[in-house]
Amino acid sequence: MLEGLAVWALLIYLLRLIGMPWNLYSKAFAYIGGSAWLLFVWVGLITYTPMDLSGGSLVQSPHIQLRPGSTQVTGNIKAIHVKPNQQVTKGQLIYELEDQVYQIALNKAAAQVQSAEVALSSSLDDVRINESKYAIANKEIKINLDEQVEIEADLNWKSTTLQRYIDQNKVAAFTITESKLDEQKTAVQVASAKLTVLRSQAEKLILNAQQAQLNTLKSGHAVNSRKADVANQTEVYAQAQWNLDNTRVYAPADGYLTNFIIREGQYIGALPRIQMYTNEKYVLMRVNHQAIRNIKVGQGAEFSSAVYPGHIFAAEVEGIIEATGEAQGSLLAKETPVRATTGQNVMNKHHFVRLKLIETEDYDIPVGAVGLAWISGAKPIAFLGFLDVIRGIIIRMKSQIYYFYSM
Repeated sequence: MLEGLAVWALLIYLLRLIGMPWNLYSKAFAYIGGSAWLLFVWVGLITYTPMDLSGGSLVQSPHIQLRPGSTQVTGNIKAIHVKPNQQVTKGQLIYELEDQVYQIALNKAAAQVQSAEVALSSSLDDVRINESKYAIANKEIKINLDEQVEIEADLNWKSTTLQRYIDQNKVAAFTITESKLDEQKTAVQVASAKLTVLRSQAEKLILNAQQAQLNTLKSGHAVNSRKADVANQTEVYAQAQWNLDNTRVYAPADGYLTNFIIREGQYIGALPRIQMYTNEKYVLMRVNHQAIRNIKVGQGAEFSSAVYPGHIFAAEVEGIIEATGEAQGSLLAKETPVRATTGQNVMNKHHFVRLKLIETEDYDIPVGAVGLAWISGAKPIAFLGFLDVIRGIIIRMKSQIYYFYSM
């Protein structure tokens, strides 16, 4: 507000220099116009170029818990490869746990995989054996059928010969002796008996072939079961390998460690004992309600902190936090009290905006630093662009105060 007044006072001073008389009209212009200008600038500043004059805009950074990837991976620290507050790079080894238990589990899983593979190989052999039995049974059936055809032909020939002997004796008695007839009858009976035996054997061979076929299908199911066992044991082995790998904790990103106090031999359980911050930094800035509608992602901003007095950091709007902590409702099934809720939130006139901080190589602002920030919001007309100039002047003037006083 004082800056806007200073601009108006400068205008009046220049007008006086060029000869403007100091009379009733010029005084009215100076005082009334100055008040109007001051009101205009003040409304414009708080609406289109919001600034957190409290000095509480906070530098933050994503923090990462450095612990195994699962709460099931626990143990005592075997070795620590970093020091407190050290800069680390992505993939750098931080610490490792004692891994004897996980190495034993991995070896056991490897043996189980090998056992499952042996069982699968045995099942495949059973399939091949049953397929061979089925093929042999089919060949035996074919041989039996060929023998039946041969016996049937022989039986037909012998039966025809016997009938011819009988017909011949009817025409010319005793031309065929009784012994010859008996011999031929016996030959027909023997052939008929052989054919009956072959037919019985064929039925048995067909049953054997069907049994071999069923055994082949059963062996195929056993193979599928063994394959599933191998796949399951392979996954168990992969889990054991993953657990073993997670006994060594690496930095997931570039950043720096905090002031940790873990030591070798200390137990690492469900709770993390060490964490790190990434090199990505952003500023959490509060914006008044009048201006929040004019803030959009990607808009330019500036930040200044007592860590680097007189220096202005460039920034841009990375995100708008739509909800505040005060907006959190109760999970309990009860009605919200009007007076208590209103009384607690009557002073809540701001929202948070997240600014992406742009650091140059010569500056490294620590996480937790606070300072001033402002945003160049959306404006209805280009003429209001001079408000950005005023905010730029304000933050640069206030950044000089940081040489003497941390607001």
